[in-house]
Amino acid sequence: MVDLLGRRKTLSAPVLAVLVCRDGEAWLPEVLAALGEQSERPRRVVVVDTGSADRSAELLEQARADQVVDDVLTLPRDTSFATAVADAVALGKRRWADPGRWLWLLGGDSAPKPEQLAELLAAAGDDPAAAEVEPGKLIRRDVFERLERRPSPSPRDNARGGLVSRGRVLRLLSSPPFVLVAALLLFALINALVAGRLGSGLAGGRLLPVADLGTTWRDYVAAWHPVDGGTSSPAPPSLLVLALLGSVLGGPSVVVSLLLLFGAPLAGLSAYFATRGLPVPPLRRAIAAGAYAVLPAALLSAGQGRVDVVVAHIMVPPLLAGIAAVMRRSDRKWLGRVCLTALGLALLGAFSPLLHLSLIVLALLAHVLLPGENARSQHRVAGLAAVVLLSVACLLPWPVVLLKNPEVLLHGLGARAVEQPAGAWLLALSPDGSAASVPGVLFVLAAVVVLAFAWDKRMLPAVGVAVFGWLLAAAVDGSAAEPISGGIATVGWTGGPLVLVAVGCSWIVLQAGQLKMPAKFPAVRPEFGLAALGVVLLGLVVSSAFAVISGPLGPQRPLTGPTGTRLVLDPGQQPARLVTGSGPHFGDDDLAPAGTAADWLRQVDGDLRSADPGRVREALAAVAARGAEFVVVPGESQVLELGHGLVNEQERLPDGSRVLRLLLPSSPVKLVGPDLARQAQTEPEPTPEARPLPVAAQLPNFTVRVSEGGLGRALVLGAENEPGWYARVDGKELPLTTAWGHQVAIPLPEKAAEVQVGFTELPRTALLSLQAAAVLFTLVAAIPSRRRKPGPRP
Repeated sequence: MVDLLGRRKTLSAPVLAVLVCRDGEAWLPEVLAALGEQSERPRRVVVVDTGSADRSAELLEQARADQVVDDVLTLPRDTSFATAVADAVALGKRRWADPGRWLWLLGGDSAPKPEQLAELLAAAGDDPAAAEVEPGKLIRRDVFERLERRPSPSPRDNARGGLVSRGRVLRLLSSPPFVLVAALLLFALINALVAGRLGSGLAGGRLLPVADLGTTWRDYVAAWHPVDGGTSSPAPPSLLVLALLGSVLGGPSVVVSLLLLFGAPLAGLSAYFATRGLPVPPLRRAIAAGAYAVLPAALLSAGQGRVDVVVAHIMVPPLLAGIAAVMRRSDRKWLGRVCLTALGLALLGAFSPLLHLSLIVLALLAHVLLPGENARSQHRVAGLAAVVLLSVACLLPWPVVLLKNPEVLLHGLGARAVEQPAGAWLLALSPDGSAASVPGVLFVLAAVVVLAFAWDKRMLPAVGVAVFGWLLAAAVDGSAAEPISGGIATVGWTGGPLVLVAVGCSWIVLQAGQLKMPAKFPAVRPEFGLAALGVVLLGLVVSSAFAVISGPLGPQRPLTGPTGTRLVLDPGQQPARLVTGSGPHFGDDDLAPAGTAADWLRQVDGDLRSADPGRVREALAAVAARGAEFVVVPGESQVLELGHGLVNEQERLPDGSRVLRLLLPSSPVKLVGPDLARQAQTEPEPTPEARPLPVAAQLPNFTVRVSEGGLGRALVLGAENEPGWYARVDGKELPLTTAWGHQVAIPLPEKAAEVQVGFTELPRTALLSLQAAAVLFTLVAAIPSRRRKPGPRP
């Protein structure tokens, strides 16, 4: 029908159209335009925005100004579809009394055809008793209201409403996210049972045993750590995350076990919800999320105890979505979105500093390359700056360690290990070329096919993420450095960067439309395409299962051998460790050694492995001066024979190692006389004949009373001399000196005195206070606030 000017004229039908949207920036313009082109227009159009995090609110406001929609209702993000429709109907009745006899329920899967509403109304007119017309979906308003009012508080009422509740339950059980999570949980449980890892207390590979809750808290807040001769290096923030979550979930070891055993379901769920802003049907999103969840490189890393890659596997998809939302939106929810993204970035940075930095670089590159209006650009700059600064502040004082020790970016967190370069296998998303991880090439092949036959310029950001991930992986694979705790120079593990590549490839595939195959290619029937998809998914599942099962991760073995301070010679290629208590624990190998501790350990390790009796005896004396009571050596070691008179064998461990007890004074605090004190100031190591007096004290803080003695005597501590140590003699602070080249020495007066020794905690406490303030602010600001519904207008 046309008017007198020749313009198309539409009819108004007794219909209330309800469009429920969430993060619909990609598809809203098309759907809204289709509503305006209907040959038979609905009487009223109400759009319900359930907490969109993109530009949906701006698009809807413009649509209301253009009179494409009559009203926009904003509800919280967790609002269900049925509740959103019910609130829209209630709004329509309040505003217009009779918004229409029919409800037209619209979604974002596809735009309605110009004749769709007319065809639905015609179908309803052919059957006067019809209450619902599919597809569409058109439903009589009175029928919908009856269904919404039907309560079920009693068995009798449940019997009447059983069909509705059963249908909802069936829809829930068959929904893509539910099926996705159920399948991945089953996959994870079977793998855990087969590998014998079901339970807490896992260790192996790059995962050192995780301490209990009290020890984890103590290790994180401590200003000084008795690791490898002692260090004031800040503990990694991963200990804080494990302590916080462990306080709720039953302990840090439980948290780590949950991450390693159920990383695949968590990654699949995070990837599914991270893609909710894409104009893609839920089933397709679920399939892509499931494939990403069983990424072979990530599950191979899980089997090797690489918690950093597991956390990256879970966190990267939602963080990329969060960064994109911060760059696009500048509405009233801007601060909450920024803080939530910053909190997620800090969580990622606590375990994987390299990917934390990589996502920041990607965000800055996107800001430079993507166009934007001046106002939006200003909000974008402010948002990105806030994300970066808050995420770094939440990790204080760890970023200082990264600046001083950039090798942590290369190796990540975890026990020291020697990695093998991946080389060209990186192109197949395999970090080591193992047969179980090579099927990751399927992600690359799928992306290449889509780029070749379904290219769309919207894929450019995804291509950028994939290429950036490959470049990062190549840099990690081609660079070698010593770990932060000392040891053999080695390249890094590329599992984290390959997660970025997999995200980019999955993003490319999700944005594909219809494949535009050349005419010379034969047409492929849909059933063959589904069969091929099934084979691909099955191949990924099987290879990933082998990858996760084959790793060294397993139940933590009971502690054997002595628990005192001991020097442990590694049976492999790594230098010796100086261990105190039941350690080493998770986080110990992420502490930067103080002073020359790493060089000293390397020198002692070489001396004890030599066949020179003199070198062996001098090394044993140096180890005793550090406060060690035992030396643990491989079964074939000759230390017992070469160090005769300085050690005796105490026991053999199940792995064949021998525990040797030092016969020299080996307490962590010793009193040396004037002659030995002068020797300690000039010589790099004590001689085997030196016999200082042991003092009953424990580092780092103690108070002792010394009697009268000769001029020049001193207390020598089995710790590296670094800033932070202090000593007070009868309340008066005295300067410290150095013994044996690198240990703390405290000169003593001739008269009897009380000596108080400690390590200052003030700088560490101040930085922890700043971190706590940053975390608290970011956490509170990230909590979404419910928008109050406006009261009745006068």
